[in-house]
Amino acid sequence: MKKILLLLSLFISTTLFAQRFTLEGVVKDKTEKGLEGATVYLQSVQDSIPIAYGITNKNGEFSIRANAENDSKVIFNIAYLGYKPLKKDIAVPSGDQLNMGIITLEDQVEELNVVSIIGKAPPIVIKKDTIEYNADSFKTLPNDKAEDLLKKLPGIEIDIDGNITYNGIEVEAINVDGMEFFGEKKGEIALKNLPSNVVSKVQVTDYKTNMQKFTGEESDSGTKEINLKIKKGMNRATFGDVKVGVGTDDKYQGNGNVFQLIDGKQLGIIAGTNNINMGRGFNALPDTETSTGYIESDFVGANYTKGKWNETRVNGNYRYSAQDRENMQKSYRENFLPDLNYITDSETSSFNDSDGHQAGADLKFILNPKNKLSNGRVQLSNETDFSSSNSESGSETTKISESTEGDLISDFYSKNESLSDSYEIKNELSVTTITGNRDYLNIALNTDFNKGSSESLNYSENYIERLGETVVQDQINNSDNYSSNIRLSAFWSKELFTNFRIMPRYTASINSQKNEKYIYDYDDTTNGYDDFNDILSSDSKYATTTVRPALRLRYEYKDFRFELEGGYTNTYRNYTDKLVVARDFKTDFEYATYSARIRYRDENGYKNINLNYNQSVDLPSVSQLQPVEDVSDITHIRVGNPSLEPEINHSLRFEYQNNLAFNNINITGDARASFVQDKIINSTITDEDLNKYTTYDNINGDYSLSGNVAVSKSIYNKKTNININARFNTTYKNSLSVQNAIKFTAKTTTIRPSLSFRYSYDNKIDFSGSYSYTNNQSVFDTDEFNDNSFFVQNLDFDTNVFFIKNVFFTNKVSYRYNSRVGDEFDGDAVFWNAGLGVELWDNKATVTLVGYDMLGKNNGYRRTVTETYIQDVENNILEQYFMLNFTYKFGSFAGQNMNNRGDRGSRRGGGYRGGGGGRVR
Repeated sequence: MKKILLLLSLFISTTLFAQRFTLEGVVKDKTEKGLEGATVYLQSVQDSIPIAYGITNKNGEFSIRANAENDSKVIFNIAYLGYKPLKKDIAVPSGDQLNMGIITLEDQVEELNVVSIIGKAPPIVIKKDTIEYNADSFKTLPNDKAEDLLKKLPGIEIDIDGNITYNGIEVEAINVDGMEFFGEKKGEIALKNLPSNVVSKVQVTDYKTNMQKFTGEESDSGTKEINLKIKKGMNRATFGDVKVGVGTDDKYQGNGNVFQLIDGKQLGIIAGTNNINMGRGFNALPDTETSTGYIESDFVGANYTKGKWNETRVNGNYRYSAQDRENMQKSYRENFLPDLNYITDSETSSFNDSDGHQAGADLKFILNPKNKLSNGRVQLSNETDFSSSNSESGSETTKISESTEGDLISDFYSKNESLSDSYEIKNELSVTTITGNRDYLNIALNTDFNKGSSESLNYSENYIERLGETVVQDQINNSDNYSSNIRLSAFWSKELFTNFRIMPRYTASINSQKNEKYIYDYDDTTNGYDDFNDILSSDSKYATTTVRPALRLRYEYKDFRFELEGGYTNTYRNYTDKLVVARDFKTDFEYATYSARIRYRDENGYKNINLNYNQSVDLPSVSQLQPVEDVSDITHIRVGNPSLEPEINHSLRFEYQNNLAFNNINITGDARASFVQDKIINSTITDEDLNKYTTYDNINGDYSLSGNVAVSKSIYNKKTNININARFNTTYKNSLSVQNAIKFTAKTTTIRPSLSFRYSYDNKIDFSGSYSYTNNQSVFDTDEFNDNSFFVQNLDFDTNVFFIKNVFFTNKVSYRYNSRVGDEFDGDAVFWNAGLGVELWDNKATVTLVGYDMLGKNNGYRRTVTETYIQDVENNILEQYFMLNFTYKFGSFAGQNMNNRGDRGSRRGGGYRGGGGGRVR
């Protein structure tokens, strides 16, 4: 460790005393108009490595802080689409400043889609509403996957549950070359299987539906999507890897991937097996957080795509997966109810063995007009998805409840076993037409058919101390379910006059369900399950018809867009049950909804400001409406309320995004306010024997406020890359509840500041760290509940150090602390994964020794705080193991071996010549 710190201090001191200077100037066109958004580069004369880069501001001005190391000359570049690129050598000044004056760019005679002026693109390029990262500028390990690459990019975060955000905004989709990979919207297979060094660009943009992409309609999602552009050459590109690993405690993993990528065509085959809690692929080093329980996984998949996203294309994919999961859970819950506080200790062991098949086909057929000058086009689209699954599961639970004085109240035990299978087929057929003035019409028909069945054995017994008696439930349950959903929608966008559009929409859907559930109780006389339970059994049909016409109005004025939408929904429900007539009901819900939006976006897409209002309605479910007792759980009886009103949610959101490209700073923020009218709540009464009786009611007064602000800063030069991200989140919730006939309010405040930092130097050391502090406070308006507060700290470090030529050492360390975890659990945990590896055979193979949970101090503890309880849970997790991994990689792009990393060591000058350092507008 001392050697590592010495190297780090040496590298930092080298960067501090190297030859630094500030380069300034103004970029204009021949009319002397300042060119905003031009990309300015400095390169090393020796190897064309980018030294520094910058973006001009609205006046065409640029100011770049550069570190020339020992170079006496550097290459000066300017690129801007529609203008001839400028490139010339300049001498490094003896002082700390060099002013280039006014630089005039000449018009480009021929429009180019891509400007290519250097052998290696800058780390980040702004393309109007798209942030584009050059993947080769961010160091990854030899066996890293695309997921590892994303974790190193400024502004992108992946939490322990795999959720991806960009500057705090949800990433809704992950694409490969503009298309879904293996039919997955979230791109899990792509992230966990595509090698990081085959990715050329990572593009972040606003999420758009397929229709919005085809019509050129602006996104209104408020979320982001990421596109992974794959390196391509003129010839066929085939690549993949094979990996095997053997570890202590019989741990193993193995997988193989083969991908073939040609312009407009993708072919991929993946397969693997492991017992280290990884589902669909493996990283070079396991994350510091993994799934709870023990999981053995097998998977195989194939994907074929022909045609680019904006052309006629066809896609087919197939996936098979099998998982055997075992879990052990222990929990400690402090329950707070009016006049009744008690403690519950429980232990549960469970298993689930499942396998499933998924297949999909996607056809997009585009008809272009004969007149090439026309903007009119037609897209015929058909998407089909099929899935089937089978599972066997079981669980065993013991739960003991005591008073706060330690007196026994109840002792509960249950055991369940079940077999189930399900089938689903979905299809969407749509036609979209675009006329010459960008008016368009979309008509779509969606169908969804489901079939499922299950057999289960359920046994439970509840001993009640006060009564000195035990209530037993011993049953078998056979059920068959069928459902269908048919939905027809039409959407028309028409410009009535300049910058004013009307967009009427009509949707009609029919949903029908048939459920047969037959329950038999154990008969002591016959010693068999012969007693038919007609109270819990059902033979039902349920139909819902919904019709919704809506109208949206849009007006655009300069950089502003104003939208207003109103809709009227009529939903009719009809439920019948042959066995229990009291469950039957018919309801008709009619309601209007409204939304409005004001959006500002500057010409280059650097600054975005949105103000949104949205009103939505949640209808009560079938079980919440039926006035019949559900006694399937002997400790918790539920009964519906046919007088329930729909829940109306009002949401107001302000969003701010500002990319200060001139200073390499990105600022985002949002503020939200949500108000709930007629909130549907569970109204529960718990008696002295801890039996619960729940019904449902409407209540008013619920609201929440939240805010988020994030700032990221990038510092880049020839050898050093620094990224700093700071974020502050806060939430306030005013939640109303009813427990034991007492209405109360919980006011919960959450504050979470966080900071992350990444430093890399000369491809020899790469360090990243993050810290977050979360403070939670809950205050109640009644003395029946105790106010509570606690905080959680998270500290993470990720370090990669490259020794000699092809030897690397990597660490992932995380620390968690929860101030209010109970005495029976450990409030803090330290988790350390480490790996030592070496590249062999001209980087075609890698051998890595991995240590998982090196200190043996990881734990599976979690805390949950609500209005009525505080619960600490411990799950069994993977324990310490060591594994030796061997990976063999193969493939090439445009005649270049994919294993040769153009940014490493002596191969520095051999980087892939990607499509340009220019700025596309």
